[in-house]
Amino acid sequence: MKDGRGEANCGSAQGEPSQALSRRKFLKVSMTGAALAGAGGLASCMTGQPTARGAGTTPKPVALYQNSPNKGRRCGGCKHFLEPNACEIVAGEISPNGWCRFYEPLPA
Repeated sequence: MKDGRGEANCGSAQGEPSQALSRRKFLKVSMTGAALAGAGGLASCMTGQPTARGAGTTPKPVALYQNSPNKGRRCGGCKHFLEPNACEIVAGEISPNGWCRFYEPLPA
């Protein structure tokens, strides 16, 4: 059976059109959804509230944290260290004499 545009109508035997999703409709819906999701994510990070420096969330084993310095490098001399015993990256209490793989020396 053909419709007015010369395309086959894949509807049911009663002449009802099918609910097949065209490529154009799929792309339109997908791009609209992606745009809305992106706008929602962007809006959530633009709340206007300043971000506070806080303790990190990376577990100590993932950061390869140790309670002793590594070749003279220690948390107390790292730019991520937060006085008196926290880190911007590593979770939990840390020692100023500790070390982890995220160590970055303080700027001179």
